[in-house]
Amino acid sequence: MEGGVKISVDLGSALERCSGDVELLSQVVSQTLQKSVDEQLPKVRQAIEEGDVNQVHFHAHSMKGASATVGFLSLSAAAKALDDIAKKDSLEGASGLADTLEQEFTWAIKYFDKHTEALDGALSRCGGDTGLFYSIAKEMAGSLMPELLVTMEEGVGAGDAQKIQEATEQMLDASETIGAFHLASLLQPLLKKAQSGSVDGAVEVFAEVTEEVGKVSTFWVNVENDEEDDDE
Repeated sequence: MEGGVKISVDLGSALERCSGDVELLSQVVSQTLQKSVDEQLPKVRQAIEEGDVNQVHFHAHSMKGASATVGFLSLSAAAKALDDIAKKDSLEGASGLADTLEQEFTWAIKYFDKHTEALDGALSRCGGDTGLFYSIAKEMAGSLMPELLVTMEEGVGAGDAQKIQEATEQMLDASETIGAFHLASLLQPLLKKAQSGSVDGAVEVFAEVTEEVGKVSTFWVNVENDEEDDDE
């Protein structure tokens, strides 16, 4: 995310709960986030104003579970923080926690909009052929990216900016090909530094890239490619 915003998201696990159906996941995530923003957040605000601990607990607990189910872990954590104080029969600091929760929802919606836009763009570059796109994405996420990660790790360990650059360029291209927007956003600053011959901060960025490659791989492993099955 731009502006240094870091949110924890695991859409691969959420997709597994949707039986690998990408369209269903999109519907469930959109509906869950929008319902929380339109209905539950205002009720939480009202309950805080009225000092109704039980209602704060009810809605915060609901948002905590729903957010985790659709893979937005930092959003769920923000809801949990509010739920935790309500369970202690206290609303001290609740308004500030509600502000934080609202901001997390803003970031979550923005994240998912970018995710959807990136997938749609990647699909369009495959001529709208879903089966072809899914096959390419599964291969890249399951095989190519882990291989490039090994090469990148070697470059980071050796302080070899050229090796880091080459692996990062290939992984960035693969990320854009399969619509992995968040991975691409992590790779871009790493590539810029490597191109200038710098390896400053490479270890930290590599750790983030490694985690995200794992999430991208899990997502595509869990994607159900019905079109490919039909072709067979």
